[in-house]
Amino acid sequence: MAVCSDGSYDVEEGLISSFPVRVRGGKWEIVQKVPINEFSRDKINKSVAELKEEKSMVSALLNQ
Repeated sequence: MAVCSDGSYDVEEGLISSFPVRVRGGKWEIVQKVPINEFSRDKINKSVAELKEEKSMVSALLNQ
C-alpha cells in the first residue's frame, strides 16, 4: 500500500511510497522489521532516489 513515509525502511519522511501495512479496526500502520534482501533493498533505494528527484523538480517548478 502506498502511504506517506514516517521514515520507516530508510525512506525519507514525507515521501509517498509502498510499504507493508496492517489494517486493524479501520486504522493502518506500517509493519516494521520485515526482512529485506539485497535485491529488494537495491530496488527500494532506486525508487526512493527517483521519488526524491521528482519531489525536487516539482518543488523547483512551484518556486518559480
